[in-house]
Amino acid sequence: MKHLSAWIFSCGLWLSWPAQALENRANFDVSLGYREDRLSWNIANDLSGTTTPNILSELTWTSLRIAQLKLGADYTHRSGIHLQGSADYGQIDKGDNQDSDYFGDNRTLEFSRSNNKTDGDNVRDASVAVGYRIAAFEDNRRSNTYTTLLLGYSRHEQRLRITGGNQTIPATGPFAGLDSTYETRWKGPWVGLHLLSEERNGFASFLNLEHHKADYSAEADWNLRTDFQHPVSYTHSADGAGDGVAIGFIAGRRDDKPERWVMTFTWEYQRWTTDPGLDRTFFSDGTTADTRLNDVTWTSSSVSLGLQRRF
Repeated sequence: MKHLSAWIFSCGLWLSWPAQALENRANFDVSLGYREDRLSWNIANDLSGTTTPNILSELTWTSLRIAQLKLGADYTHRSGIHLQGSADYGQIDKGDNQDSDYFGDNRTLEFSRSNNKTDGDNVRDASVAVGYRIAAFEDNRRSNTYTTLLLGYSRHEQRLRITGGNQTIPATGPFAGLDSTYETRWKGPWVGLHLLSEERNGFASFLNLEHHKADYSAEADWNLRTDFQHPVSYTHSADGAGDGVAIGFIAGRRDDKPERWVMTFTWEYQRWTTDPGLDRTFFSDGTTADTRLNDVTWTSSSVSLGLQRRF
């Protein structure tokens, strides 16, 4: 998805097709789904990132299994102006965490590793957008196809808790009291393309593509580190970007009953990364230390079933 934004803008050429008549329409959506996330970050030994070790410490959360509720609404005016918004909340059921520290470059000479659990916290997302829709191709007998270019703003948060501590290098085994947190925020503008094809038999399909720019920030509370301040032990900040794709289907709408509830199915995938940024640690004696945040990577995939009503 590296060049997704350029691809989205090139697809805007479709707007040169003669527009067909639109009608005022509004939709409300509610869905429940299963989502699985992965997040990792690592820091260097200093601000330059060139001294040994170039990766000093690395945290990875994998197999974050999330039950998610999502609400959405959109409105299209017959002039083509389109508005949309969505919000979701997900509860993390369980997941895995690994915390590794190294003496050597490129993840060599690992001297400490703990393999821990993640559960009991949540993720939240919100997005709004404005755009312009045209009926790119229209066959009044069988189907309509709509193209919408979008400009939006989104915010994404993950609250990750680390529990169930187990030291594996050196292999000293389980340790008590681990209850650390890492809270992330990705926020910024995005551009997107939405394609919708509606069949006269009540079946519809859609494709959403988005490219995001993001300000990334995070706060951590490392509860077992007595040399760190609490509740904010260190912070992260960086510039980032993300790409997302969603594919879905709508079934059950009929021309004679267009306002009834219909079924929806959606698959979504996102991948976000950051440029090098800043890690700032706050010590209990009041001093601070800065080092290079090498990168942060977040991926998310989900499937959901829902209901949609047109007004």
